[in-house]
This record gives sequence, structure tokens and C-alpha cells, in this order.
Amino acid sequence: MKESWFAQHIHGDRELTFLFCGRQDSSPGELAGPAVREHYVLYFCLEGRGEYQFRDTHCAIGPGEGFLVPPGEVVSIRADQKEPWKLIWVGFTGCRAAEYLGRCGLGKENRAFRCDVPEQLERCVQEMARCEMLGRGHEFLLLGELYRFLGWIARSFEGQGRRSREAGTEYVERAADYIRSHFQEDLTVSKLALYVGLNRSYLTTVFQNTLHVSPQQFLMRFRMERASQLLLEGTLSVGEVARSCGYPDPLTFSKAFKRTLGVTPSQYQRGQAASGLVQASSVDTGGR
Repeated sequence: MKESWFAQHIHGDRELTFLFCGRQDSSPGELAGPAVREHYVLYFCLEGRGEYQFRDTHCAIGPGEGFLVPPGEVVSIRADQKEPWKLIWVGFTGCRAAEYLGRCGLGKENRAFRCDVPEQLERCVQEMARCEMLGRGHEFLLLGELYRFLGWIARSFEGQGRRSREAGTEYVERAADYIRSHFQEDLTVSKLALYVGLNRSYLTTVFQNTLHVSPQQFLMRFRMERASQLLLEGTLSVGEVARSCGYPDPLTFSKAFKRTLGVTPSQYQRGQAASGLVQASSVDTGGR
């Protein structure tokens, strides 16, 4: 069963304008498109499954998930053969529509979304359908429900982002602790990812988002900081410092050290020693 409700007037020059809404209990494998929509449409899956396709991209959609169809783009949507979806949708336009969708985490580069409160989105569409039958003043009520619809999506997006950031911070802290304890070993990003339970690319992403460096950069910086401390103590040779910081080959260590600090380990050690002698001489002279 398919039901649609339409607004009578289009005001594209306004910030946001409600155009239409609808709901549908799809048949197995039911296809809509390929076709172009003239305005923004947000679809949301209440039950069942399906997929939508734009350009060469296929995206599977399940309960609690939705997707954006922007204007002027050829899109196809198809219900699953075994579990055909129950969809609701809202169409709208406006000079700030793209901006408001951006606050929901949606745009041309990101079409899919999740909503933690599907019953709220369903209620919004039910209210939109009821408002269509109220007559005078219904335009304001429809607009209010459209803002509410977007608001629930934006709220879920913010909550998901916060949980993702919190989880990302936890992963980074675990990885950093592991690096501090195992920097002397043959440690790789793959081994680090295996320890924290993430794939390598996602671990790199959370490091970049949290610390603004890659795991490899964090590991190297930590090794160089420890190497600097050992060189300053002056009790170990450069080769011994290299092996103490996870570099079996002193030459590889020296190259990495110079890349990071701008001088070789030997130059660093001599420079710091000379600086210490100058400071000591200055203190002695001042005390006379």
C-alpha cells in the first residue's frame, strides 16, 4: 500500500519548504526508478530491507536507517525480495536545505543515516498527513513537523558522533599505552591494530582524529623522545640506544633521528654535552 500527501505551493526562495510526504509497504523486489527527483527527499526504513543505487554505488538499507536523494540525480530504490521494506519519506526544498542537511551529517558525499528514534520520524509523517487535512494555517504546522523530522535525525547524528569520538579516544589511549610498554619491540601498526581490536585503516583514522598524527608517527616520536633521554644520560653508545628503542639497525635509527630532530644522534649528544659545559662554565664564572 502506498500513500502520499502533497503541499499545494512551492517556495524555493524560503529557508525551508515542505513539499510532500508519504509511506509505503513495498512488495518483494519492488523497484522505483531509475529516475530524477526535482527536490530533496529523505527516505527512512521502518521495517524490512532494501537498497538504493546512485551512479555506481549500491547501499543496503535496513530498519532504523535512511538515505538522502538530492535533486537532479538519477537514483533507483528497490525493496528486498525476502524482507521488503516499509518506507516513509519527506520531500522539501529551500535556500538553506543543504545547510540543514549538513547539520544532520548528510550531503552529496554522505547519503545514508541512522536514527535512534524511528517512532519519532514515523509520528512526524503521521502529523504531516493530518496537517494536510486541516486547511488554513496548515503550512506552518507542516513546516514545524519538517523541522522536527530533521531535528531527530540531527540529534541522532550528534549522539552517534559523540559515542564514536568517545570510543575512538578509548582505542587511542589503549594503543598509546601499548606503545609506551612495547616500543623496544618490533612493533608495527598492524600488530597495534590487532591488540586494540580494530583494522589498521580505522585505527589510523581515530589516531588522526584524536591526536592529529598517525600511529606510526606517534610510535616514532615516542621512540625519539626516549632516545633523546638515553643520549643525554651518556652511558650508552648510539648503537645501544638504537636497540633500546626498537631499532636493530643503528643506521636506520640515525636516519630516523635526524629526520625527526634535524641532527644525528652523535651530533645531538655532543651538542647537549657542549651546552652543559658552557652552562657549567657560566655558573663558575658568575660565582667568583
